[in-house]
Order: sequence, then C-alpha cells, then structure tokens
Amino acid sequence: MTETDDRTADQALRNNLEDVYGRYEELRSGVDELQRSLATMQVSADSPDGIVHATVDADGRLVDLRLNQEACREWNVDTLARVIVETVQNASEGKNRQIEHLVTHRPVEEAA
Repeated sequence: MTETDDRTADQALRNNLEDVYGRYEELRSGVDELQRSLATMQVSADSPDGIVHATVDADGRLVDLRLNQEACREWNVDTLARVIVETVQNASEGKNRQIEHLVTHRPVEEAA
C-alpha cells in the first residue's frame, strides 16, 4: 500500500467514525427526549357518564381523581368503587398507548 492509499483509508475511517458518532448523538438525543416526556406524562380518562375523572402518571399511579357530587349521593359504594377502578384502568391503558406512540413514532433520522 502506498502512503496515498493509507491516507485515503484513514480519511474513510475517520468519516465512518464521525458518521457513527453522529448517529449515536441522534439516538442519545431521542432517548433524552423520551425520558423528559415520560417524566412529565399524565393521562386522564372519564367514565362513560362523566361522573368519574381519573389521571395517572407514566408509572400508572393515580395522581388525580374527581367525582361528581351527585354520584357520591346517589350511587351505592360498590357501584362507585367499580366505576372508579374501571376509569383508572382506562387511564392506565391510555398511558400505555401514549408510551407506545412515543417509542414507535420517533423522527425518521433517529430510527436509522
């Protein structure tokens, strides 16, 4: 191999390393953005009749619950408890869908 061939090979190697590092930086940026989105994520759901409103965080923990006053007076505790549980589960399922969307719908350059 000649010195010119060595220089050409070295330059090609440098270009490849720069390309790999650039892709790494893009992926890292995407992961950082995903972590920020998850840290602040809150997803809400309402019962079909609007009596119960539940909000969960990215871990599925209940962070807010609102009940219509009329339901508290008119419904028996078993019915109210069932509707609360169902509404929290719906919020958690919505959270799962939102996380899946965040992970699978990254910009094209990050998916490379």
